[in-house]
Amino acid sequence: MHDRKTPPAQSPAVRSPAQPGARAGVTLVEVLLAVFILGVCLLGIMQGITACVGVFDASTFVKQASNVLARGDAEHPLVVKNDPEEDLAVAPDGSLLDGWTYERECLEDEDEDGLYLVRTRVARGHGGEGSEKVYERLVWFSGAGTGGGGEGVR
Repeated sequence: MHDRKTPPAQSPAVRSPAQPGARAGVTLVEVLLAVFILGVCLLGIMQGITACVGVFDASTFVKQASNVLARGDAEHPLVVKNDPEEDLAVAPDGSLLDGWTYERECLEDEDEDGLYLVRTRVARGHGGEGSEKVYERLVWFSGAGTGGGGEGVR
């Protein structure tokens, strides 16, 4: 007689795909669930990238506006000779950086003699009609109303 070995017993949960009734793939529900989860993750990543680009654009705008402000202040220094409102005002100047406009106005403080508000407007866009940044400074002119004197920035 020939002695045959009997195969080890397998549990019903572990079946080989060759056996009839075995599961050989994924269902449509599993595929749809995986696609949905992947889509939600990609949507979150895209929103994060969009936010980063927005922050980068804003920082570039502030950097360029600061550069135009520095150039404008160098070309049009805060020097008072006779009348602060006339001497400190600057008409729109678009020659400092391509696509940018530098403009400055001076307003006298109603409550304080000799104190002036100098408002500098730096704008991007054709004719200064785009995005803008406004810088305000206080200038004190000791010779206000006397026809002479010194000035100071605080």
